[in-house]
Amino acid sequence: MHASQDGEKIGLEFSLQRPVQHDVDRIPKSRDQEGNVIYPEMDADGDHVHFEMVPMGGEAILWLTVRRGVTPELASSSLRKIANLIDRHGQDLLNLLEGKEGSFDELGEMVAGPLKLDYDEHGDLIFPEQTESAQSKSIR
Repeated sequence: MHASQDGEKIGLEFSLQRPVQHDVDRIPKSRDQEGNVIYPEMDADGDHVHFEMVPMGGEAILWLTVRRGVTPELASSSLRKIANLIDRHGQDLLNLLEGKEGSFDELGEMVAGPLKLDYDEHGDLIFPEQTESAQSKSIR
């Protein structure tokens, strides 16, 4: 359905990052009730794929930004990865409520939570806040 027809002014935003292992090792690990590591979420390729339902104005179906200087092979493989995740989890992803977010684990499963890797102006990793409520946050 077209955005102007259904009144929806939100969209699913993805970010794909490939942090160096040193930075991944510095992220405090959090565990669920069974003791499984739930943070940081890295997929089998060592990528961190974050998603979030955010405000999206205009009439565009898709906004796409690829970092300048990446190789065409990296850009196309990253887009294929996102496309495969949408194929696999599209119903759940594209029907999230505004503000809901998460990422994907090493099995390609959706993980709810606010972890979004970010760096400060000096290039140092910003560690995410880890609270009980953030760890148990529902995706839907």
